[in-house]
Amino acid sequence: MQSNSWLLSSGGRRGALVDLLRESTLPVRSRVVVTDVSRLSAAGRRADEFELVPKISADDFAFQTLRICEKHGCSTVVPTIDPEIAVFARARSEFRQHGVDIWVSSPHVAELGWDKWELYKWLTDSGYPTIDTQEIAESRHVPFLGRVVAKPRSGSSSIGVVIADQVESLGVESLADDYILQRFAPGIEVTVDVAVDARGKVLATVPRRRLEVRAGEVSKGVTIHVPQIEALVRDLVTALPGAYGILNVQVIYDPATNSPKILEINPRFGGGYPLSHAAGGDLIGAMLRSKTGDTVSAEWKPGTVMLRYDAAEFYPNQDFVLSPWS
Repeated sequence: MQSNSWLLSSGGRRGALVDLLRESTLPVRSRVVVTDVSRLSAAGRRADEFELVPKISADDFAFQTLRICEKHGCSTVVPTIDPEIAVFARARSEFRQHGVDIWVSSPHVAELGWDKWELYKWLTDSGYPTIDTQEIAESRHVPFLGRVVAKPRSGSSSIGVVIADQVESLGVESLADDYILQRFAPGIEVTVDVAVDARGKVLATVPRRRLEVRAGEVSKGVTIHVPQIEALVRDLVTALPGAYGILNVQVIYDPATNSPKILEINPRFGGGYPLSHAAGGDLIGAMLRSKTGDTVSAEWKPGTVMLRYDAAEFYPNQDFVLSPWS
């Protein structure tokens, strides 16, 4: 496998992903460049090169990222956080004109990943099982009965999510108009990591059960083999209009009824992807091999457990010596 130069965007705490990208073309070592809006990026300090970029909302965010790609000879961009997905989706063709691939889906898929209400409508129109959902305005007049979940229609990391035994306990009048309401679905939350090549072919799916979550990201998990979940996710991702790269799909699965339901689509690496990789689900390698026509699926092992712990990067910074309050 030939060497590849990566740009990991919005690296933040994704130090493990830096390592996996670096090792992706062994025995030839890949170079990894990390960009971030903050100089205090653990992934940035772990990378071969670290560059600061403007905020994602800035008009020149994509341009500056492309400039850094050209400066360091990066051939592939890997987005990591939800707000940048739509920006990169719109800029994908421009990057390709400069010989840079972005592992990001179409603008339509980016919207479905960002807007939970639009995703609900697409799933129901397309006939996929999902959770009953209302816009908050409707719930004020014809509310769901029983246990419910309220969440922003655009958001991530479980920020702003409220669970109540009944709608009356939520105080829906006080919730912002951009909230949605869902019936509480009994079952187990499963995240499925998926690799999709440039032709829309699903290369691999690796389901992992979330055993414990911290700050919206899995801290303990285990890979599991449930054919019904894998079949549903493969069919779903194949039907998405322009899926490409590494995605993760969140599913609610009820073992009592053997019925998986689609909860969310995230068109980016999931925070728990290192678990899938450790189980043998090398989706990075599968994507790289697909470029040469090799579409052999990654072989992975169910029953691989991940127990995360805190690690740290250390480096000298004279700015804090000169002024500890900078």
